[in-house]
Amino acid sequence: MLGSPLVTFAGIKQSPFTAAAVPVVALVASLIRWYVQGSGNVYTALHKRFYVPDPDLGWRVSAQRPIWLGLEVCAIIAAIAVGLVVGGFVIRWRERKYGRAAILRAASWIAAVIPLAIPVAAFATGPGPADARDTLPASVAVLIESGIAGSIDAPAGRYVVENHPGTSITAHLSAGGEAFDARFAGDINGAWQGNPRDLTQPSRADVSVAAASVDTGIGERSKHAREGYLHADQFPRITVAIDRLIAAQADGPNTVAFRAAGIVHLIGKAHAVEIVGTLKKPDSAAVARLGLNGEILLAQADFSLVIRDTAFTADAGDFDGDRIPIHVSLVLRHHD
Repeated sequence: MLGSPLVTFAGIKQSPFTAAAVPVVALVASLIRWYVQGSGNVYTALHKRFYVPDPDLGWRVSAQRPIWLGLEVCAIIAAIAVGLVVGGFVIRWRERKYGRAAILRAASWIAAVIPLAIPVAAFATGPGPADARDTLPASVAVLIESGIAGSIDAPAGRYVVENHPGTSITAHLSAGGEAFDARFAGDINGAWQGNPRDLTQPSRADVSVAAASVDTGIGERSKHAREGYLHADQFPRITVAIDRLIAAQADGPNTVAFRAAGIVHLIGKAHAVEIVGTLKKPDSAAVARLGLNGEILLAQADFSLVIRDTAFTADAGDFDGDRIPIHVSLVLRHHD
């Protein structure tokens, strides 16, 4: 009587199918992690990007970058479990014919244990930050009918784009039923030339970013964006230029909302766009929070591209919408 459970346990332990239970546990844990993430993502992000509120920039990318499991890794774990069940039949047949196959059993247990590291690592990196968003929230545009008014208490001259976490260009995309951001934050350069105290005077802005710096949050997807869509080897830069203001008005202390006529150069084509946004001089406390000094301006701007008007027209069916909204965030420093 007392020996019966031990015999049964030993029998289970010796079964060539026992190893398959381990990836099943890993699969259940991974699905729990995927569910509590709440984003319904298909692909795994090893360094999940989140946007969190920022008092000066509106939103910024969080320093917290947890592992965010996707359904594709759950499918891989499930495939390993199925493979181990098939392997169990092979081991049982092999042992009945030739005797115990220690090497095959050891290999099956190694293959079984490896998937456990996936949910363990994901849970260890923690949840997403509080009040975070998966994609950059849309800006609230200020409606400006006509006329140029408002001013900012800052010197006239050239304001150069700073290499700063607040400097980026973000395209919001929806494809395959999943919404995500293609973010460009590497090798951005350019400048705005104008007089913040008198916006009726001529002004101009030019911003350029390396196409190869695109980051969609998923390594393989970013690679495909660089090579299959942006053709970064042939068209290494994406540029946005503003040649004139259409309208402007005050939108708070040392802040001006504006509409401007712009040109976007993307994959060998030029696109006329209307750009709306704000230009703001941060106060001394904000400049300190940003880790900067000198005369600083913060620019936030939005525009959109009609997909069928771009070089993406042949791939328009890959997108869930007909437009690509784009947000530009720039930290500018005055240069004499």
